[in-house]
Amino acid sequence: MDNNKYYKIIGRNVAHYRKKKNFTQEGLALKANISRTHISHIEAENVMKAPSLDILFRICEILDIQPYQLFIENDHK
Repeated sequence: MDNNKYYKIIGRNVAHYRKKKNFTQEGLALKANISRTHISHIEAENVMKAPSLDILFRICEILDIQPYQLFIENDHK
């Protein structure tokens, strides 16, 4: 099963909601207690590394979104 498309959707959505809340990668990383590099890897289209659910749930809480919103393919502008 190829999950790469889902990792890309999650990454795009994390980046979208992060920017919508005016967070830098560094700012979100500090609040989530992870490295900026980790946020960068989640958002990168060319890095197919599965983030843990705990980290995704933490990010959702910080960004004030529901976890399902990370999995919806949107055309964010």
